[in-house]
Formats: sequence, structure tokens, C-alpha cells
Amino acid sequence: MSKEESVTGRQLFVLVFMAQLGTEVLSLPHAEAGIAGHDTWIAVLLSGLAAQAGILLIWWLGSRYPARNFFAYTSLIVGRPIGLCINFMYGCYYVISGYLLTLVYADILNRWIFVMTPKWLLILMLLIIGSYAATSTLKRMAFISQSFMFLSVIGFLLIGFSGLYGVDLRNLLPVLPNGWYPVFKGTYTAFTAYVGYDVLLYAFPYVQKQNKKKILLAMTSANICTTVYYIAVCMICTTMFGIKQLLVIPEPIVFILKNYQVEILQSIDNLFLVFYACIVTSTTYVYFFMAAKAFQHLRAQGLGKQYVWVWGIAGICFIGGFFLTKRSDMLMLGEKQDMLSVIFLMAMPVILLIISGMRGTRRSSV
Repeated sequence: MSKEESVTGRQLFVLVFMAQLGTEVLSLPHAEAGIAGHDTWIAVLLSGLAAQAGILLIWWLGSRYPARNFFAYTSLIVGRPIGLCINFMYGCYYVISGYLLTLVYADILNRWIFVMTPKWLLILMLLIIGSYAATSTLKRMAFISQSFMFLSVIGFLLIGFSGLYGVDLRNLLPVLPNGWYPVFKGTYTAFTAYVGYDVLLYAFPYVQKQNKKKILLAMTSANICTTVYYIAVCMICTTMFGIKQLLVIPEPIVFILKNYQVEILQSIDNLFLVFYACIVTSTTYVYFFMAAKAFQHLRAQGLGKQYVWVWGIAGICFIGGFFLTKRSDMLMLGEKQDMLSVIFLMAMPVILLIISGMRGTRRSSV
């Protein structure tokens, strides 16, 4: 396996923040409206807290094996056969996540902008860009994410300005009309929106100086920024549309931007969707990168080349794009991904921490 270049705490922050955004900024208010209703922002806030708990778990686990990445130390915790199975399952999980993300955004582009363009062509373009970036090192991916960072800021400003007019705060009321159950259910659904912090599974030993507190601070800062981003989006959409309207608008942010006209720009919503493709790509290449690393660790000395795995995964996703064409099928796969995210990013680290603690072997020197 090729030697990994180290990243700074600031680069880790950018990498995680950009990976967490994905397509959920566009669709989360619609998805949550039918579950948490007026209390969508509370569900999103609780999901952010759950993601923070996940960060602590991964950070704690990584602290026990600071010289190795997750895929290298799973075998030390549970033995080689089970460790390889875990790595393989994580690899498949990241392939599914990247596959679904690409299809969903290609579907959005196809419905809003490129109506006459074949969807397979949009999928192919997104896969080529994401896969090319995923063949690089962690540090180079961080550089790319830093280059796209200003787009997320512009997107946030556009969303914020769109909320200056037409807001009705009464749409946030009443609070908790049906108790906490819908909110907790919405918290489970929204948790997938925060997936991306798990890049720490691999990145932990490659952060410069390995100051554990600074690593945790960078991760926490990224998660806080993502939480604020999501809450702002959900509150603006809820106050502008109300629940009944949100239930029939899959991407309410794009719908809001469509109503704004600027003399020098024909359509702000189209511009937003075009540059948001860069943000979605930032998530895609992290998924493909993690999948390739998981598969490479199926053998101690490295199984295959990273770029071969990445392009192989991209090929599988491209072919799979011809079989998953209906939006309803993508939503069904999204529900499966929600469950897998909880298993791989919350349950599995807890199980490995318990086993590692029971064995009582701190591998700080490994």
C-alpha cells in the first residue's frame, strides 16, 4: 500500500465538514416534514448530538491504536478472519453510500436542470470527477475540499438571504404537538445526513502531531458547523412553506431560490445546483476513498492498487445506475442506508470498544 501523507487539524475539519453536507441540504426538510413535522429542527439538532457521540466513539477507539488506521487494527481486536469480514462489510457500505449519493444527485440535476440529458450521462460525469479525486491521498483530497469550501459558504449565504422574506415563524408552532416519539424517529432518519465524520476511522493516525485533543476539537468544530447548516436550512424551509407544502416539494431550497431573480443572473437555482455538484462530489470521493482503503486492507501487505479499486467501484456504480432509475427505489435504498449508518458508525465502534476493553490490550505501541 502507498504511504499516506499526513493532514493538519484544519484540513481534517474541512474534509469532514464537506463530506457531511452531501445532498441532505436539499432534501432533509422534505424528508423530515413527514416525520417530525414542526419539530424538524429539534430532530436535526438531536441527530447532530448523536453524530457527536459517534465522533467520540471513533476518537476513543482510534486513541487506543494511534499508530494504525481502523482497517488495520480491526484484526488486532477481533482476530484476523472476523477483522477481514468487518473491513469487507465497511467497504460494501461505502460503495452503497457513494452509489446512492451519485444516483440521487443525478436525479435532482435531471429533474431541475438537464431535463433532456440522459441520466446515465450525468451519473457518468459525477462518477468520473469523484473517482479521480478518490484515487489521490488523504492530503490531496483535503486540498480539493479546501478549494470547494467557499462554495459551501456561498450556498449558506444564498440560503440565508432567501430566508429574509416570506418567513412565518408561526409555522414552527406548536412545539412537540405529538410528543417526543416523532422527534426521535426523525432523529434516526436525519442521522445519515451527518455521515462523513467517519473519515476519522482512517484519518486518525495521519493527523499531524497526533494531538488527541486537537483532533477531537477539529472533529467537533466540523460537526457543529454542519449542525448549524442543517438547522438553518430546516428552519428556513419550515417557516416559509409549512408542513403540507414541504410534503410535496422534494427539494424546497431549490424551489425557494427559483423565486429569486437577479438582473445579471437568469436563474439562481440552476447556478446553485451546478456549484453544489462540487460539494456532493466532496462527499462521493470520501466514500470511494474509504471503500478502496477497506478493500485494500483485506490483505496485510495490501490487496491491489487504490486506483484499481476506485475505478472498479465507479464501474459497478455506473452499471448499477441502469437498474435503479425510479426515485421511489432510491428512497427505499436510502432507508436501508439509514439503518446501515447506525450499525457501522455507532453500533460497531461500541462493540469493538467493548471487546478491546475486555481484552485489556492497549496497542499504543503497535
